[in-house]
Amino acid sequence: MKKDAFLITPQSYTQSLSRSEKLVSDKVRAYVKEPSEDNVHDLRTSIRRLLTTASVLPKTIRRQREFKRHLESYAKLLRLNAKVRDVDIILAKLPHHGDDPNFSILATQLKEIRESSLKRAKRFASSIKGKKDISVRARDLSSPLIQKRFRKTTSSLTKTLKTHLRIVVREPQNLDELHKLREDSRSLRFTLEMDDSPETSKLLPVLEKWQDVLGEIRDSDIFISRVEDGKFSSKLKEVLEKEKAGRQENYERFLEIFRESPSPLAPS
Repeated sequence: MKKDAFLITPQSYTQSLSRSEKLVSDKVRAYVKEPSEDNVHDLRTSIRRLLTTASVLPKTIRRQREFKRHLESYAKLLRLNAKVRDVDIILAKLPHHGDDPNFSILATQLKEIRESSLKRAKRFASSIKGKKDISVRARDLSSPLIQKRFRKTTSSLTKTLKTHLRIVVREPQNLDELHKLREDSRSLRFTLEMDDSPETSKLLPVLEKWQDVLGEIRDSDIFISRVEDGKFSSKLKEVLEKEKAGRQENYERFLEIFRESPSPLAPS
């Protein structure tokens, strides 16, 4: 990508940062009021977007104590809700698999785990609700500096993405690499959304497709891993086989998508 191709400016960047911060604040309030499946998902997505946006800031700002503490509190809330989100994924799949008693037992166990995990997460979310927004002014940044950081960030993410992609193409059962690839594509997408140049815009729809199908694979892996640890019944075994078959279909669909991807995303 040409150095002068970026349309990101200090003004556009600080606006993106401000929007991301406001979105997180809104989602924290909604989550504290009602920690539903959708609100948990939306909260985690908004936090990831904010952390990604903030990563483009110069090191001198990112290393400021107050700034680091501000972001670390959101990162902690993200971690506290990880188990809640996994439970939600499993519970969302269970109703589609009939009314076998094993599913009812599993659902009850999962709901207990969810409630237990939510107590600490909600308590922490309440403690940071309404906290002061990040204060970064456009005049504190320069166009060359923010473009340099943007270029460095996108280049690093693209390189890491390609590394994980090469492994995923060869090893479909490598759960860690699949998860990392999904994280890479999400981070790169959130980063590119800060820039309005034609070059970056072409990649966004592709990354969205990657995220969708990799998300389906990830959800299947979470479900399969949890259900396989339980007691087997003929119905439960049937459910597992269907889920595994669906996962394989999604993996093959991902291979088709990535083979049609633009050259910047193709593995080198």
